[in-house]
Amino acid sequence: MSNRTDLALESYENREATRLDGVKVTESDNLTTVEILNENGAKEIGKPIGKYLTLKVSSFVNDTDILDGRLKSFADVLSSLLPKNRKSVLVVGLGNRRITADSLGPLACSFVLATRHILGDMEDNLGLNGLFPVSCINTGVLAETGIESAEIVLGIVNQVKPSCVVAIDALASGSTERLGTTVQLSDVGISPGSGVGNHRFEISEKTLGVPVISIGIPTVVSTSVISGKNEDSAFVTPREIDEICRQGAKLIGMGINVCLQNELSVNDLMALVG
Repeated sequence: MSNRTDLALESYENREATRLDGVKVTESDNLTTVEILNENGAKEIGKPIGKYLTLKVSSFVNDTDILDGRLKSFADVLSSLLPKNRKSVLVVGLGNRRITADSLGPLACSFVLATRHILGDMEDNLGLNGLFPVSCINTGVLAETGIESAEIVLGIVNQVKPSCVVAIDALASGSTERLGTTVQLSDVGISPGSGVGNHRFEISEKTLGVPVISIGIPTVVSTSVISGKNEDSAFVTPREIDEICRQGAKLIGMGINVCLQNELSVNDLMALVG
């Protein structure tokens, strides 16, 4: 198995090089940015050309408060990737809610304030003027729907016509230390399941025709990382995975709300989505 991680930063670290042609790495506080600039860089790292931002956060384990600076840090990073002239956004939760380690996307969507349907008089009656149009969908998984997630998203994009898509998915890491302590954001899009060797059709600007921002938190690691044996091909997850996914999903969902709903305070948003 040549690639056991979804994190561009880990792919760069695995090359054990201080410098790679076509790859630019910058660090600032808890944020590391990996920019893949050309095809050579893409080949070296094994990731598409684009920008990958890795935000280091305090662990979600035994933690119930995301207002300790993590929400603002995440929202600032996400804002830097969102199109400036956006008119509407589609949020997509990828993964299987029935499998805890794969439930990040669906859980995050439960914290996203969907507003596309709130217009005119309804806005006035609810006292929620100035809402930004957001739609949200959980795609399910191929085994349940018989439809590729990318096909579902493409159909919705063609109908709803958002300015961009924000896709959320659980990630695989090559390090136990990064489980539940890292958030990766990218302007490249996503290929669901790629880190665990279960490649699905990619969800990207190339396939959808609109910019795609991907967000993920590592929830699984290969057993080969623990055993040191390359032939080990299973994946494991920490025993605190429930809390990691629940609190990580809240950070992502609320961060999306903070970025898009400028007329509402954090407290208002918390009250509306729980």
